[in-house]
Amino acid sequence: MSLAPKHSWFKSGLRFCGSCFVTVLCWALWIMLGGLLAMMLYVAVARELPVPGYVLRRIESELARSGLILHFGKARLDPTGKIQLENVSVRAARFEEPLLTCRLLYVRHDLWAFLSGWTFPEEIQIEGAALQLPAMLSPSGTGEPVVSDLAATLRHQDHLWRVEQFSGRLGRLALSVQGEFTPVRGRHVQPDLQLITSRYLQFARQLASVKERLEAFADPSLNVLLTGEGGGPNRATLLLTASGARQPWGQPVTLGPFAAATSLSLDNRQPQALQFQLALRRLEGPAGLVAESVRAQLGAEVSPAGLSGRFGTLRVAAAELRNADDRLDAPLLRAELSRWPVVQAELATRLAGETLSAEVESSLAEKSARIRATGRVNHDLITRVLSRHTPRAEPYFRFGDPVTFDAAAELAAGWRFERLAAWVSAGRLDSRGVPITSARGRITLEGRSFHAFDARVTLGELNVARGSYWMDFGTTDYRMLLEGRLHPVAIKGWFRGDWWSDFWNRWFAFSASAPPAGEVDLRGRWKNPALGDNFVRAEVKNATIWGGDFDQVAARVFIRPSFVHGLELSGVRAGGREQLGGSFKRIGVPGTRDTARFEFDFQTNATPAVLGRMLEGRADEVLASLRFTAPPQIHAWGAMVGNGPRLVPDYRFTARVDHPLEYYGFPLENARVQGAVQGDEVRLEQIDYGVAGGTGAGKATLTGATGQRQLGFDLYLNKARLGDTVHAVQQYDAARRGAPLEPTADSKFVRTAASSLLNVSLTAQGNPADLASFHGSGRASLTGGQLGEVHLFGLLSQVLSGLTLSFSSLKLDTAYTSVELDKGELNFPDLKVTGPSAVIDARGRYTFASSALDFTAKFKPYEQPGSLLAAAVSIVMNPLTSMLELKLSGPLADPRWSFAVGSGTKPTIPTAPEPPAAPSTP
Repeated sequence: MSLAPKHSWFKSGLRFCGSCFVTVLCWALWIMLGGLLAMMLYVAVARELPVPGYVLRRIESELARSGLILHFGKARLDPTGKIQLENVSVRAARFEEPLLTCRLLYVRHDLWAFLSGWTFPEEIQIEGAALQLPAMLSPSGTGEPVVSDLAATLRHQDHLWRVEQFSGRLGRLALSVQGEFTPVRGRHVQPDLQLITSRYLQFARQLASVKERLEAFADPSLNVLLTGEGGGPNRATLLLTASGARQPWGQPVTLGPFAAATSLSLDNRQPQALQFQLALRRLEGPAGLVAESVRAQLGAEVSPAGLSGRFGTLRVAAAELRNADDRLDAPLLRAELSRWPVVQAELATRLAGETLSAEVESSLAEKSARIRATGRVNHDLITRVLSRHTPRAEPYFRFGDPVTFDAAAELAAGWRFERLAAWVSAGRLDSRGVPITSARGRITLEGRSFHAFDARVTLGELNVARGSYWMDFGTTDYRMLLEGRLHPVAIKGWFRGDWWSDFWNRWFAFSASAPPAGEVDLRGRWKNPALGDNFVRAEVKNATIWGGDFDQVAARVFIRPSFVHGLELSGVRAGGREQLGGSFKRIGVPGTRDTARFEFDFQTNATPAVLGRMLEGRADEVLASLRFTAPPQIHAWGAMVGNGPRLVPDYRFTARVDHPLEYYGFPLENARVQGAVQGDEVRLEQIDYGVAGGTGAGKATLTGATGQRQLGFDLYLNKARLGDTVHAVQQYDAARRGAPLEPTADSKFVRTAASSLLNVSLTAQGNPADLASFHGSGRASLTGGQLGEVHLFGLLSQVLSGLTLSFSSLKLDTAYTSVELDKGELNFPDLKVTGPSAVIDARGRYTFASSALDFTAKFKPYEQPGSLLAAAVSIVMNPLTSMLELKLSGPLADPRWSFAVGSGTKPTIPTAPEPPAAPSTP
């Protein structure tokens, strides 16, 4: 049998078997496709499939290993391959309350990845979910939702998680998250659910405490953008917005629409520095504070557990910051918060049109701060601030120009003001009516104590002062020290009432072009001027003191309302020849400009005209009676007392004149007077004077009101030269009559007057304006070896020569008499002129009104004891002369002798005359 037929049969069988296998395979494939189609049609119609039990058990076991327990109501397989769980809750094993509840949970998982051990799903969708906080961790003590209305879609691809949707509500806050991130444990490591749960609980506790504070916000929204594509670092950018907020976090502010943003790393497990940015349309704070268009940036350090409380740098800018009265334009703030609660800040802004900057270091825990500020402040702003906070100080600081300053301030614990130190430069300043042109210096303010020092103040172009000023704003106590050139009246506004300017305007007058140079020490209490102690020391040229003009004046004065004490006062005039020095006190009548008492102690040699102006006419009557060739040296001390315009004097004085003078026209060579004035009485208790080469002394009293004056005096004069005395009488008589003095060049009255000396004592009283009113008495004597040559006796000698009686050879050396003054006449009742061998016994009067003499005299030669020849001659002559009475009459300038027959009364031989005694009290 051949092999060919066998081989053909084998091949045919093989073909048949292959055909059968292909047929079976095709039928199987068609059956599978048909079943799959039927299943797909079923799924399409039914829209769900049951989830295999082993899948659910695998999921539950994985969650159990992380300490989580899953509960759900129903599980289905979505036609898209997702596992759908309904009414899901996930809780931690140690809590009864669920951590997550949701209405639907979709999970998509790759079957092969699942079978290979990767249990984490590739896609998770949540609808109607809520993240809960267990009661044990809740601030309220009950389980409460942290995030509600949660809907989320998470996809996992190539180990990258993409958050396509994550939205919910944290209280009033609308929460939205989008983006993608890479798991922090690496691409090939499954997420640690236990770690995620722990961090969620920590974060949820913080959110629960914040949730109630979100009630203050209107329409708050938080958007989170996650970035981590391409294996880069995972970051989250947060944007918080709201349409407004009212008292957020319990702060007394109201916010308008705002947005806040920051960006942080999700990979960093260490604290990291963040930058928070804020854009705010409007902020309203307490006391009417409003900020517009605020931009802020804050640096902070954040740990995985949240804010660590360490902040960095805060930068804030705004369009304006204002309250009801003030406004800051474009304020810029930079604050360093790294040492929180100690804050260091820098501020720059424009305030009321002026630029200023400040540096602040503050302890918020202690509520204390140190502030350093520089710039300029608008003058109107200063006025408003002082009016509002320190109204008592505002009238003294009314600036007319911006004030430049460099200041440092300290606020003690509790924001209590402690100290302010500043350098200030200002232009125009109205300081309670004192028009200051410019002022600069340093100031300190501690509590209520204000101190300005190193100050320089100008008032106009001429008044310049340097010094210091201190004030207690609470009590208004103050002290001011100034030196420089300053007119005292220029600062009158610092004193209530007109007493300050009244004093200077009344007692002193300075040239407007040359203010006095000196020092001012003012202290007291503004609200009680009576407590003021004001010392002024000044030196000035060409000034007036009480109406007296001086070339240079120096004074040190203590001034208080109704009281002035001139501690030292000196003035120089007439090129230094006339001076004034002394002190005074003035006590005024409170509430008026009148003087109650004026005490003084002055020495001066000023001219009478100046003294008259200084005494305001009170001494015009006395000064009018005196004429000086050189000013007298006067010392007066005492007081003038009264209660109104008229003051009653009560003072003592001494005066000395070493040069010729006239008193009511009577010439004196010199005079020294010591006396007192009390009311209308003027007492000259000691008078020493020189007249006609002689010396005199005495006392005098002037009493009575003006127009009714009475002058009483008790005077004596020794050893006056007769010729000079006659000239003095002539000069007095001419002055009394108002006629010019006609001197006798040919010595008509006296031939040899130098050897004749006159001694006079006189006591009298009367009206000094009416000589005829005087009455009194006295004595006079005239001595000299050549009285026989006196012209009056020479005339007598000529008369006797007609009777062949020789008179010129007689030696008359003494004349004496008593004197009576009455009704304008000098009466000489017992005038005797004696010599070794003769006597003239006379009586008569001299009338001042007519300057006329009316005397009768008897000539008795050889009456006194002598030689035997003289006695013989006397026996022969006496009967003849006793029969003759001589008469002297006519004016003093041209008298005439004549004979008359008399009774021949025998005169008494006189004894030697006694010099006049010292006067008694008038």
